[in-house]
Parts: sequence; structure tokens; C-alpha cells
Amino acid sequence: MRIGLFGGVTATVGGETVDVGPAKCQTVLAVLALSAGSVVPVPRLVELVWGDDPPRTAEKTVQSYVVRLRKALGPDSIVRTGAGYRLAVAADAVDVARFRRRLDVGDVQAALAEWTGTPLAGLDAHALTPMVDGLVEQWLGAVEADLERRVGTDVQAAVGPLTELTACHPLREGLWALLMTALYRVGRQADALAAYQKARRHLVEELGIEPGPRLRDLESLILGHDERLRGSGHRVLPLGDGAGNLPVRLGRLIGRDEDLGVVAGVLAESPVVTLVGPGGIGKTRLALAAAQMSGAAAWLVELADIASPGDVPRVVADTLEVEESSGRTLTQSIVVALRSRAALLVLDNCEHVIDGAAELAHAVAERCPSVRVLATSREPLGIGGEQLVEVAPLDPAGPGAELFNERARAVSLTFDPQAHRDDVEEICRRLDGVPLAIELAAARTRSLAPPDLVARLGAPLRLLTGGRRTSAERHRTLRATIDWSYDLLTRPQQVLFQRLSIFAGPFDLAAAGSVAAGADIDDLLGDLVDKSMLVAESGPFGRRFRLLESIRELAAEHLAEEGQTGLIAERHARWCRDSVADIHRLLVGPAEIEGVARLGQLWPNLRAAFDRACAAGDREAADALVRPVAAEVNLRKQSEISDWAERILAITPADDEEQIVYWLAWAAYRAMQSGDHDGYERLVRRHGRPDHPLIRYTRAYLYEDGEAQRESAAEAVAWLRRIGEDHAAALTEIAGVASGLLSVGRFEELDGFVPALVDRYRVQGPPTFLCLSLAMLGYSALLQGDADRADRFFDESASVAVPHRTVSVGKPMEARSAFRRGDRPGAFRILRSYVEELLETDYTDVARIAAVEFVNMMAAIGRLRDAARVLDYLATTGDFGALALRTLVADAAGQIAAGVVQPGQKFDARQALEYMRDVLAALR
Repeated sequence: MRIGLFGGVTATVGGETVDVGPAKCQTVLAVLALSAGSVVPVPRLVELVWGDDPPRTAEKTVQSYVVRLRKALGPDSIVRTGAGYRLAVAADAVDVARFRRRLDVGDVQAALAEWTGTPLAGLDAHALTPMVDGLVEQWLGAVEADLERRVGTDVQAAVGPLTELTACHPLREGLWALLMTALYRVGRQADALAAYQKARRHLVEELGIEPGPRLRDLESLILGHDERLRGSGHRVLPLGDGAGNLPVRLGRLIGRDEDLGVVAGVLAESPVVTLVGPGGIGKTRLALAAAQMSGAAAWLVELADIASPGDVPRVVADTLEVEESSGRTLTQSIVVALRSRAALLVLDNCEHVIDGAAELAHAVAERCPSVRVLATSREPLGIGGEQLVEVAPLDPAGPGAELFNERARAVSLTFDPQAHRDDVEEICRRLDGVPLAIELAAARTRSLAPPDLVARLGAPLRLLTGGRRTSAERHRTLRATIDWSYDLLTRPQQVLFQRLSIFAGPFDLAAAGSVAAGADIDDLLGDLVDKSMLVAESGPFGRRFRLLESIRELAAEHLAEEGQTGLIAERHARWCRDSVADIHRLLVGPAEIEGVARLGQLWPNLRAAFDRACAAGDREAADALVRPVAAEVNLRKQSEISDWAERILAITPADDEEQIVYWLAWAAYRAMQSGDHDGYERLVRRHGRPDHPLIRYTRAYLYEDGEAQRESAAEAVAWLRRIGEDHAAALTEIAGVASGLLSVGRFEELDGFVPALVDRYRVQGPPTFLCLSLAMLGYSALLQGDADRADRFFDESASVAVPHRTVSVGKPMEARSAFRRGDRPGAFRILRSYVEELLETDYTDVARIAAVEFVNMMAAIGRLRDAARVLDYLATTGDFGALALRTLVADAAGQIAAGVVQPGQKFDARQALEYMRDVLAALR
């Protein structure tokens, strides 16, 4: 298989061109091909295909495009991995990858041979524009390098291509300089001067600027018939006092194509551009690549080895070979030397001499119109006209893994990226996608396999030592890199930085204030963000902050050294308890959606506080952290709560019946998902209380015994209300009382009981309880043969907005309705989508609802064997399954029996869902 992205998106399989679908489908293929071999998360795919305004069904549409592409390219061409997709081809199967690799090794002509037109031509994919612009810039740089060689060796042949290129790219002064030189060398002096005038006209009319020093000097040399224009080799004169001092070979820059496009854009508009980010994030490497791509005479000034801001002008002067002039300061002498030149000045590692770097950059920007300053720093220079570009971590599942694999192969010829793909992605995720940390980790594969690295990454600062001998000393270890930044903080900044290490995930301003009591945090937080020690980002509820894990570890070490960990941990636990109590108030009312979103944001910090409470044996603190959100294990399948329940039980005294019974109930949900009923029975016997009403109800729920569930639920509800657990009691009314009545066919009682719940939840919330109550009434009507009334209840249930991860109860009915109307493809699509949702969210305990519709549809289209296999599973689902066999699928069961169809292998819930998914996919 070969993928072409130049000149449009194409694919060939076995030498034959295949149809890769409409424009959006082509865009999906392009995104995957640009990260060939690496996983692209579905949200990232959606963002790149549709930009900032994707349709509501974008993720499902992506799924359909992948199905279409698999048909064209082969069933194994695109692999689903977790929450993303991976194009399973070698990088060299993609023309863009071959182009980049050949440029990286300096084979310009081979790279140019790959270029067959503008990347992604014909696609309207604005989110990919920076990548396209970056590729075009790389191509133009390669073209200029190749034509410069040809001007020195075969000047006549270079005139035609240069004439065409200057017409297409009239603002690139480098191309005009080559054309003027080539025309002069073939004896066309007048045409060379006319070319200068044409270039000047474009620059003046379109940008309002005069040609730079390079073109002006070249015009003077042509007018003076300067002998240097005859050339003695490949270099085209004039280049001022030199072409800069960038390293000749920079190696491959991974995962920064969009960043390169951004930097190129802001350099064209701003006199000073500063790349900001934490240590090891790749600012220097990006700056050098951007400088190389710019085509300007670029000078790298390394500031890391000086200690005083006053030394900045001296280092710059030494790099540019500028002497201090009589009557002028060194900065003034630099300005005079640069004033008539077009150049790019790269000031690297400015953070520790920020005042000196800012002063010099300001002077150059003010008085040298053709010079750009590109700085790298952990904080802004803070001068007028400065444009900031934040350098972000690499995506762990894409470029991060690619970087790790490349560096690992460099130190170990036996390293197999495919064999270690999951471990490599986990390593990169734990290292926050920081390139330096990834490179240092990859270097350890000489002695440690990736699984061993994962096991040791609890302390990355101690693990990640070493590095290339050519690296700056501060980059030889991750610790040295972070220490470099920590030492530059003021004492108040260091104190706040230490205290913030207690957070295990994002936090807001109020949270920071709760652990840094007494500190004036507003300005200090801003300082830490400016110095790239703290990441600020937009969250669903406003601005939030977080520490990269490696940075957090160093801050935690300093906190421990000062004996403050216990005190700050207490403050953090208090904040978590207050937060989770606030979230509970949202979860039980109309604002449930906000409560679920806030809980998702709190979760890493909640986990950390809970772990500390359990480690200290503080069961009261552990209970207070989890009890307010315990019901989420049932409502949104937060299965970790079941694990937490068992951990609380392990530190609870045997005589605390209330707490033991309460947490035994929530521990059951993991057993329900895994089918480990024996494991739950052992847990109950270990802690006692098997005859308590709540445990009897929980066991009935676990075994899908509708009659026992109905009999025990009311007593369980009453007990929960007595201990103040009204939310859990309300959930038990729906999942126990109402569901039990439905399962055993006591429809009249259900229809008399549930409407009061509906009225209550319409007014008081939460929306999920309203949605579930309406669905109960819908199933009651359906089982009684009143399809119209059922549809009304299901329609209202589907219209209720519920939180993310709340399983839909209306989708099977939507599929049933489509099938009845004759829209069989639509019905299969809806039901398959629902089945995939259950598999992805692990809601396997409601597989029986999907099974009912699947059995009826398959029987109706004559696929009796498929229907029989799932009917056999449905018969194992307790009282509901038995009721469904008598009513909802009775006709289908009769057809199967008459056809004497043998069902075959017995399915559990997950196997049944997987089987339904595969059959429905084949039908589509």
C-alpha cells in the first residue's frame, strides 16, 4: 500500500489506484497518513477534519469513514487502538514521510523528486493549513538550495525554473536574488536589473516595504559589473557578511510541523518572536528548524553559559564578529552592524539573563528593520512588539512515541517499536510528552526494556539521567533541566511552587489558594506561568493550572525537604472534601451535567487524596471523599469506586455495621461488570452482614433475580433514607423497585409507582433519574402491547439532556422504530452505534436491551442462526430475559424453534455485544 498526499490524496494497493472516498474521507486518511504507524485520538481527528465547529455526529462520521477506507485499503489497514485509530503502514509508504526523511539526510534532489504538487490539493481542511504551509516552506527551501547549486554549475538551465518560481512566489527575495544572478551570468544584465525592479514593485505594492539589503547590494554589484558575480563555486553572492552560523545538520524534527508553520507566520509579522515553555520541551530545536526554514542569514547566539544580563551584548557581538566602535556602546555597535542587513538573530536560553536579552532585542527590533529576533526562554522578554509562541508537549500517542522509537533504535538495533507500542505510549504519557524526558527514557532501552521502564517511572527524575555527550550540561539529566529553572525563582515563588506539587491534576485559582494559605497567590501564579513552571489552560469552568509530572516531582521533593508535606496534604484533602460535597449537591439536582463534568476534572486529585487517606488508615477521611459520589459507579460506570469501596472495607472496624454494609453494596458493581459473583460472595462472607436488607437487594441485583429484587428493594430504600443517603435511596427506587416490578411483569404496580418519580424528577432533577423513569414507563407500555404510548415515553426520555457517559436507554427503541418504517440500514446503524457505546463504556449489564432488538431484526430478515445465538444469551439474563422471551421476542423465538436452529457457543454479555456489533457491521 502506498499513500500519496502531494497533489491531492491518493492510494494504491498492489499497484492499483483505489477510491478513497469524498473530501472528508480523504482528510481522515491524510491525517492518519501524516502520523503513519502512530495512534491519532478520535477527538484530534475530529478537530483536524472539521476545525472548531464539528457536527454533533462527528465521531460517528469518522467511524463510518474508517469503515469505507478499510474496504478500499484492506481490513487491517486501519487499526482501532483505545480511543484512536492508527494507519498500519510503514512511514515510508507515505510520500510526505519520504520527502521529509530525504531532506533530513541532506538528499535534496531525492526529496524534490517526491514532490508532485501542493499537499492535500483540493481539500478544504483549514486545520491542516499550518502543516501544508510548513511543507511548502520546506519545499521552497529545498528548491532554493537546489537552484543555487544549478546557478553555480548549469546556470542556463536554472533561468527557466527561477522565472516560473518568482512569478508564483513573488515575495521571496531569495528566489529573486538567484534569478538576478543567473540572468547576469548568462549575459542578460538588463533583464537582471528588470528582475530587481519587478521584485521591488511586488514588495512595495503588496507589503509596503523596500527590498532588503541582499537585493539592494546585488543590484549595485550588477551595475558595477563586480567580478564576484561571476562565481567560483556554487555560492550565490552577495550574502552580506555571511550566511549565518546554524548547524549544518539538525536531525529530524518530529511532531512540530504545525509549530513551524505558526513560527514562520509570526516571524513574517513581528520583529521579535519568543518561544516559551518549560525546560526540555524542545524550544531550541524548534527555533533552529524555523531559522533554517526561513531562508535568511541566521545567527545562533547561545546565552546559557553566561551569568549576568550585562554579558548579553558581548556574546552577541562575539557571535557576529562585531567590534565596539569609538563613542558607541556594544549594543549600539551591534545595531549599526545589523542596520543594513537582512538577518535572523536567534537568542537561545534567555530566562536567566532576561533583562539583558530583552534590552538587546528591543534595540535591534527598533532600529534594524530587516532583522528579526527569535528568542527561546522559559518566560517572555516583556517588550513591545513581542509575539509569544507557546511550545507544547508532544502528543504521547503520536509524535511522542515516534520520537521515542527513533531514539531507541539509535541505541539498540534490536528494539522493536511494534512489539512495545502500548508500553512506549504509556512511557510518553507519564512523561507528559516532554521531548527531553522522552529522549532520555529512550536512551535507557540499551539496558531496560520498555515494560521495565514503565515499572520504574514512578520517579522519573531519578530514572532519567545521562543523555548525549554533546548536550548542554543542563540537558544531561531531567533533574538538571528543572533545577535550572527552580533556581531562578524568588523565594515566594519557590514556596508556592512547592505547595502546588500536592495537586495530582488540574486546579483553579481557589484551589491554589486553599493549599497556599497566607500567600498572595494571584501574582505568584502568573509569575510561575510566565516562567513555564506552571501550565495555564482553558477548562470547562474557566482558567485552570497544572504541573507537568516531572516538574511536580521536583517540587514535591523540595516540599518534603522543608517538612511541609503533611500540612499541605491536609489542606489538599480538606479542599477535596469540600469540592466533592459541592459536586454532590450538583449531582442530585437539575445541574447534574455540571456536577459530572466537575467530578471528571477533580478525579485525579480525588484519587490522590483518597490514596493518602487509605495509606494513613484514616477511614473517616476516605469515606468522606468518596461517599458523596458513590452512586456514579452505577450511573456512569466509574468502576474505580468499587475498588475504593473494598479499600475502605479493609480499614473499617468489624463492629461498624453501617459503613460495612454501605460499602459492600457499592463494591458489588465491579463483580457485576466482571461476572465474578463468587468473588463478591467471598467479600460479603469476609465482612459479614449477608442478611442485611441492602445486601439482600444487592445480591438480587447482581444475580438479576427480579422477584427477590422487588421484595428486598423497599426495605433497602428505607434503610438508606434512615442513614441520610437519599440519593442512593432514590437510585435504588428506580434500579430496584421499578426495575424489579418490570422484570416480573407487575405492570399495574409499576404504572402506579413510577409517575410520581417522573413528576418529582421533572422539578427537582437529576435528569438521569427522569430519563430512566420515563424509560421504565416506556418498557412497561411496550410489554403490555401499547406501542404508541411506549413511543411517547421513549421520545420524552430521549429528549432529556443527560451527562456524558450516561448510557442511552432510548437508542434501541429508535432502532426499532426505524426498522418498522422500513429503514433497515438506518436501524442497523443505530443499533450498532448503541452496541459500540455499551462496549466502549463497559455498560455490558444492559446488553439484554440491545439483544431484544437484534433478535427481532435478524429473525425478520431471515438470519435465524444469528438471532438464535443472541436469543440463547438473552435466556440467561434472569427474570427480564424470561419475560422478554414470553413477550418481546416470542415470534422470533417461534421462528427459530420451527427452523430447528442450533445456537452454538454460549455468550456472556460482552461476547454477545461483540457478536452483535460484527454482524451489524457486515450488514452495513
